[in-house]
Amino acid sequence: MSRFNSLLVTIFISVFSASLVSAQEFKRAEKEYKWSFPRDHGAHDEYQTEWWYYTGHLFGEGAKIFDDKPLYGFQLTFFRRSDRKSGKIISEYMAHAALTDISKRKTYHAKRLGGGALGISSVANESLSAVSGDWTVDPVGKRIFARFAVRDTERDLDLELRILSEDLSPVWLQGDVGLSHKAACASCASMYYSMPRIGVNATLREGSGELRDLSGLVWMDHEFMTNSLSSEQIGWDWFGLNLKDGRSLMLFRLRNKSGAQDFASGGIKSLTGERALSAGDFEITPLANWKSETSGVDYPIQWRVVVPSEGIDTVLKARVNQCEVGGGLGDKSVNEVKYWEGPVVSEDESVFGYLEMTGYAGKVGI
Repeated sequence: MSRFNSLLVTIFISVFSASLVSAQEFKRAEKEYKWSFPRDHGAHDEYQTEWWYYTGHLFGEGAKIFDDKPLYGFQLTFFRRSDRKSGKIISEYMAHAALTDISKRKTYHAKRLGGGALGISSVANESLSAVSGDWTVDPVGKRIFARFAVRDTERDLDLELRILSEDLSPVWLQGDVGLSHKAACASCASMYYSMPRIGVNATLREGSGELRDLSGLVWMDHEFMTNSLSSEQIGWDWFGLNLKDGRSLMLFRLRNKSGAQDFASGGIKSLTGERALSAGDFEITPLANWKSETSGVDYPIQWRVVVPSEGIDTVLKARVNQCEVGGGLGDKSVNEVKYWEGPVVSEDESVFGYLEMTGYAGKVGI
C-alpha cells in the first residue's frame, strides 16, 4: 500500500472511529421515521454513519441449498461516514470485500477508500447503487448486479466475483418498525432493515481462467445511525441466519468493556409474518475460540443459539476459522480495527448464515 493510500485510510479511520465530528448536528434514529422504498435503499446524509452489507453462500452447479455444502462465502460492504464543515456535509467512503474458499479454508479480503487512485466512490440517494472504483452494485429492474475482486497473493492473481440476483426479497424492518435499539439510552439506536433470502446466480474467475458458474443465497443489511452505541460498549456479535424451513433469524448482542453482554436484540421472519426478539427471548453462547496468527486476537467461532419460543436450539460453527478481515492489510503504519466476518453453519446444514464479531481487537465506535 502506498504512503498516499495509507494516509487516506488513517484519515478515514480517524473520522469513522474517533469523536472528532459534531454528532449533535446529525439526526438520531427515532420511531417516527417514515420509511419509503425505493428511496430508503439510498443514502441518508442527515445521519452520520451508514452501511450496506451483502453476505452470502455460493454453491456449485447442481447443488441443493441446505442439503449440499457451499463452495464459497462472501461479503461486500459499502460504508459512509460524514462530518459537517462550513455548513456542508462532507462524506468519506470505504468498502470491504472478502471471499472465503471453503475447501481451501482460506479467506481473501481487500478494502477500498475512495475507490482507488481516482477517488471514485459514491452511493445513490434513491437506490442500492454503490460504487468504489470497479467494485459496484447496480440495480437492474427488481434485481441487482454486483461485482468485486480480491487478491490471492500466493498465486498472484485476482479472484473476480460477479453476482446477479433474482427479484429482491421483501424488506424486513428490524426492531420496532425499523428502529433497532443498541443500548438502554433512548438515542442509542439505528434505522435498520434486512433482505434475508435473496437468490443469486454468480460467476467466479480466477485470474485469466475459465468462468465458474455458481448459485446461492444472499443476506442484505442496510443501517443508518448517529452515535448508536453507549460509551461502555466495545463491540458486538451479530448473526444473520437462514433456516431450511423458510425462516430467517437475526440476532445480536453488544458487549461492554469487561466482555459481558450489555444489550441484545433480534428478530425472526417466517413465511407468514415477523416479530422482534428481546434479550430475554434468546441466548447466544460462545463455545469455542480460535486465535488469529496474524493479530493474536481470540474470536469465538462456535456458538449455541437458542430461541425457545421458536423451537430453535442449534450449535453453529465457522465453516473456515480464518475469517479475520480489516486491519492495515500488511501495512503496520495503519492502525485500523480488525474484525471477524465469516460463514457459519449447523452440523446438518439446516441453518447457515454469517457471523460478524467486532471489538475483540479494539473498541468500535459508531
